[in-house]
Amino acid sequence: MPSISNLFVRGSFWSLVLGLSCGIAAPGLAAKTVTILDGINPVEVADLEKLAKTGKVSLSLLDWTEVLSTATNKNGESISLIVQKQLNQTISVDSNNPQSVAKLENEFNNFLQLLKPGITHTEIQQVVTLLGQKANNLTVMDLLTKLPVDNLTADNFIDALKKMPYPPKTPSTTNILYLNSTRGPGTGNLGAFRGAIANTLENYQGGTVFDVDFVQTQVPGSLGLSLNSKPVGFYNQIWFDTSIYQTSLLNAVDFGAINAWAANKQPEFILDSSFAFRNKETTTLTPSGTAATINQALALKNAGGGILIGTDHNDFAYTANQILTNFGFDGLFTGAENISANGSFVGDLMLNPQPVGSDFFANNLQGLSTSNVPVGTHILNANGGDRTIKIIENLFSYSPNKVVHVGASFDTGNNTTPIDNPESVPEPTTVLGTLAFGAVVSSWRMKRKQQQKVLNSTVG
Repeated sequence: MPSISNLFVRGSFWSLVLGLSCGIAAPGLAAKTVTILDGINPVEVADLEKLAKTGKVSLSLLDWTEVLSTATNKNGESISLIVQKQLNQTISVDSNNPQSVAKLENEFNNFLQLLKPGITHTEIQQVVTLLGQKANNLTVMDLLTKLPVDNLTADNFIDALKKMPYPPKTPSTTNILYLNSTRGPGTGNLGAFRGAIANTLENYQGGTVFDVDFVQTQVPGSLGLSLNSKPVGFYNQIWFDTSIYQTSLLNAVDFGAINAWAANKQPEFILDSSFAFRNKETTTLTPSGTAATINQALALKNAGGGILIGTDHNDFAYTANQILTNFGFDGLFTGAENISANGSFVGDLMLNPQPVGSDFFANNLQGLSTSNVPVGTHILNANGGDRTIKIIENLFSYSPNKVVHVGASFDTGNNTTPIDNPESVPEPTTVLGTLAFGAVVSSWRMKRKQQQKVLNSTVG
């Protein structure tokens, strides 16, 4: 095989070094050594750390030494300086920015399909999620020293990211009170497992975003007891997971506590009559169901906090309607409807920033029993701050008349967003945006094979 220096003489040096520097920027690295491509000597992480700190190239970098010490790119920039900058850049993954996440996933797909053919989209999503959870705001060099594997390759880097410890948990700014009263006739015993939903919220981003207090069995007084045991402004969100047959649970203590809380928070609202059976798994949630739940929590967080009411059709919405009545809504959850196949989403409440997948409607929503959500303008009473709010539809279908199944009191985007037709996204400004180099590495490999053939034929 020709030497690396000879490859540069033949015009391939920039391709190879771009592969090196971008390989470093992508966290496909080891704690002790780095193997970027098969057939290339691994690089010592300690030598990369020396390069990152001092700009000096160690002789133990083997094949890379000549390149890093003497080569420049076509713009005259020192290759060692380029790599040094890459090592010292900060990894920034904004999980709340769907455009950035989608772009990163696309770039990882180009990169990883080349180095690890057959990698699935789910695995690519895992990489982006894990980086956001474990490596956000670390430099690339910091990440190298934390990955628990001796020599990280394309085949083992996902496992290394999984094994990497989460950063120390910091106090969350979003405290959620999750009250479960889904139980009894007609609920399929789903209420016994609603802790899985609360855990999904609690464990998001390694537990750094939401702190959830879960009440497994809400009874009269549970709301008041939970709110009164904390300072008035402690909870940012209250989630009512309430599908209980023809039963009104809230009592005077509950109303007094929630009204005191609302006077402090002036909450926004998410009204979701698909919630009961959309989350129809038991000890776990489907990936799509998980994404939709996280999206709603993030949307409510970004809106300043508030109340999510998740329920079913009208026979199971008595407690849900107690809440609406308490705040003076001009309409309630009404009727018994099914989500039909001709439904559509409006805005990003259930779709972003976590992508739910193109099968979300058919596999998680179609055929569910729901009620009609009271969209439109509502003039709240004193308990709601004497505000005028508008419930904006976020999910509707025709069965046969138009029925709104999910609505929110804040703008989540006015455009209808087909879930199987993601929009184009602008270039992100993160260090990981440098990963679009699949064609470069592929070209280098092809030239390498061609040169090997020429060498073999010459020897023959």
